[in-house]
Amino acid sequence: MAVAATVEVPGIGLQPRAVFLEWLWELLAECDLLGMCEGEVLAHEAAALGIVPDPLVIDAAAAPRERDWVAELPVITAACWFSEEASARRAVVRLEGLAGCEVLGLNAVACARPDAWQDAFAPIEVPGFGWVRPAWEPGRAGAEAGEATLFIEPGIGFGTGLHPTTQLCLAAIAAAFRSPRRCDRVVDFGSGSGILAVAAAVLGATRVHAVESDASVHDAIRSHTVRNGVRDRVLVDTLLPAGAGFAGLVVANIVADVLLDHAEPLAGLVARDPAGRLAGCLVLSGLRAPDLAVVAARFTELLGESPRQTSRDGWESLAWWGPVGPPD
Repeated sequence: MAVAATVEVPGIGLQPRAVFLEWLWELLAECDLLGMCEGEVLAHEAAALGIVPDPLVIDAAAAPRERDWVAELPVITAACWFSEEASARRAVVRLEGLAGCEVLGLNAVACARPDAWQDAFAPIEVPGFGWVRPAWEPGRAGAEAGEATLFIEPGIGFGTGLHPTTQLCLAAIAAAFRSPRRCDRVVDFGSGSGILAVAAAVLGATRVHAVESDASVHDAIRSHTVRNGVRDRVLVDTLLPAGAGFAGLVVANIVADVLLDHAEPLAGLVARDPAGRLAGCLVLSGLRAPDLAVVAARFTELLGESPRQTSRDGWESLAWWGPVGPPD
């Protein structure tokens, strides 16, 4: 279906597309509607259309409403799925003559096996860390011979191991656990799928705070802690823990504006020695080159140390290691 920005809803009149689509769900439930896709706009397409200034985004799949690129289009191409052709044809009849909605066609789709979608997700090798494997694969999470293995359900919260910012953080976490510093307590701010929190626990942290403001993914984080055998060592919360010098390792993989808004509490969580010098490690990622100067300056002011910069595929991370630098 081609759906305009405003569409006629019987008995109500012209309504915004979002209202029409909600009404459509209820209407087509009578026609055995199985599912609906409201269209998609990939990051490079959004940049080409001028919706976003840059095609590289930290998390296009879980964008908040203000970054709903499909909603920015004057006309979307939507699709509905039904269990049988007769149901689809009944739906076509119900939609005839609605201003702003045009049925473009009716297609029969061969049914694939229920788990066929899993074929698209292969294990991911992360340099400097090890492997991130789909949660349905057999095996146990762990770390041995210099490599770690995690199991993550793709598509649940940001952080499958594929994005460069996640890989930068995983490599930094592994480096922190190879160093002589103590990383018993870890904070993962903007946890998403929980992949970084789980990684820290698998590598040996005894207490990890997975801090995620979106409570809808908390259950997914907990399921990942169970799958990886670290349920008792990861606490899921919406707020940062209290207490200065709380953690030997603090990691935040999120956009620059959020990092700057939370600079003081994040810097305050990093452990210090009796002389007040930095004893823990802070890792920030989700950064582009234009973000580096202002983020580095703000956190250097708070931590009293200069960061080390690491890059991967156009993304940047900053790490404050203190006097005990990263291992070679």
